Amino acid sequence: MVTTNEVKKVADLAKLEFTEPELAELTGEMNHILGYIDQLKEVDVSNVEPLENLNEGVGQSALRRDVMRPSLTVEQALSNAPKSADGYFLVPKVLAQEAKSYIETDIMGDEDEELF
Repeated sequence: MVTTNEVKKVADLAKLEFTEPELAELTGEMNHILGYIDQLKEVDVSNVEPLENLNEGVGQSALRRDVMRPSLTVEQALSNAPKSADGYFLVPKVLAQEAKSYIETDIMGDEDEELF
């Protein structure tokens, strides 16, 4: 049985914050899930062979065959690219720009935004 304090401890480790009613609800849900696991422990599986491969017993694999086929050349792939160089796509530094805007926002004094 999971206690509210244990749920609170896990939430703290995950850096999550919950109100007391939410903690009570989560505690109930966790105990409900553990109840299902206890039910599964009661099932007799002594005559069931362990499953070693999901495709065992399936006549044909559900996956497509790995067949080599023609693909685009580098020139064809880059033909519609807005910018390219030396056979590579050139893209803007999106993450660097986002981080810069977060820092600028923080410096400007927007207290609602936090940096991690």
